[in-house]
Amino acid sequence: MVRKRKMTIITGFAIFAVLALAVVFFGGVIGVSADNIENDARKSQKINSAWDSHGTSNDEIAAFIFYNATLDDHTFSLYLNRDGFSFGYFFREGGSSSIIMNGILMLDYGSNGSAIFSMNKDRVAKIEYEAGDDVIEFSVDPSRPFAVVLPKNCSSVALYNYSGNDVSITSVEGRG
Repeated sequence: MVRKRKMTIITGFAIFAVLALAVVFFGGVIGVSADNIENDARKSQKINSAWDSHGTSNDEIAAFIFYNATLDDHTFSLYLNRDGFSFGYFFREGGSSSIIMNGILMLDYGSNGSAIFSMNKDRVAKIEYEAGDDVIEFSVDPSRPFAVVLPKNCSSVALYNYSGNDVSITSVEGRG
């Protein structure tokens, strides 16, 4: 009798463990690590391995742009780190865009922050944003496409070309 009871407990625990593992691995709890986003995007979006890339990430959002050597084709990828119980980043959207090809696209994901994508035909060299009382600025290569992420507490964004002139964001699209 005691042996049968032990077997029932062990069997019940084993079933529970298998179900818990299934939920974790197949239930969208484990995403892609920051180090593997580029590889995941290339594989899932079937991006040519010869294409160059530029990407950035923070704790909430990751953005990549992939482009060919002649700068006449691209694919973008955006990953989000989900709120709640999850690990890693999850693919949210990607593809190509005429706005990215010819201008500058900003995707606003609300509490996850924002991402800016461009093939950089406007030759953006510097991006500046306000985060609280701080003004943060960083450089981008004016001759290459870029994908950058901005934190959720970002209040204003300014882009400047290699001559220091203002460059306008072509389109801001809310997603959050």
